[in-house]
Order: sequence, then C-alpha cells, then structure tokens
Amino acid sequence: MRCLVVDDCEELALLWRLELTTRGFDVDVALNAEEAFKAMLHTRYDLIVADLGLPDGSGVTVAQSAAMRAPDADVVVVTARTEFPNGELFGMSENIVGVFRKSADMTDLYAFVEHLRERRERDVAPAARAARDRGEAEAAGADIFGAAWSKAR
Repeated sequence: MRCLVVDDCEELALLWRLELTTRGFDVDVALNAEEAFKAMLHTRYDLIVADLGLPDGSGVTVAQSAAMRAPDADVVVVTARTEFPNGELFGMSENIVGVFRKSADMTDLYAFVEHLRERRERDVAPAARAARDRGEAEAAGADIFGAAWSKAR
C-alpha cells in the first residue's frame, strides 16, 4: 500500500515512515504542502497521513488536493491542536477518514492505518476476482465462438 506522510517536523515524519515501513507500507515523505502536491502529481497514493498545521498550508488542503488527484486515497489528519473537538475536520474534505491527536504514543494511528489497509485489501479482492472471472468467461466465449465458426466453415 502506497503512503505519503506530510509533516513539517522532519524527525517525526521520518519516524512515521520508519514505523509504517516496518508494517509493510511503501512510504514517501513530504515536509510541506507544496512537496505533497508535487508528490501526488507523480505517484498515486492509497493513504496520506498529513499534519493539520503545515507552514504553507494545512492537512485539509493536502486532503482536498488528494481528493482531485487520487480520489480513492484515504487521508488521516494528525494534529496537536484542540480547536476541532466535534469532528469538524471530517466535513472539510470528503476523503478525510480519521483525525488523530499527535502524541508520543501513536499506537492508535498505526492500528487505524492497518485497518484501512485490511479494508482496502478486502474490498479489492472481490473486484479482482470478478475481473479475473470476466476475463476467463470472455476467453471461454471466444473459444466457443471460434470453434463454432470453424465447424460452420
């Protein structure tokens, strides 16, 4: 699963990359909104973990950009702020699926992104099976029609 971590605190961003990488994620880091926008132009992400407070924007602007560039990406916003106690961030971009307080223990964040990955894998598996089955049915149909065509000639 491809992940972009966006945080202006380089040490924290690198720690999150390390933690997510050890959990099997393929992680890129952006240290501000502009870097995140550029990264999203070149890479399609499944998950974006973005700090709410960035020097050149916010995690919300990153989420809004992701909604256009990677509409299937889930965005998790992390913040040390307390001014959104009633979930207001969820209404600011349609792809924000989680909001977490920054703390020394990010166990809940890691558990949540694991859940997102499992959900994505569970949702993708039936679609992949259906596509495979359609392909096999089309191939079988071609064999049937090909054989019928040969017999008719």
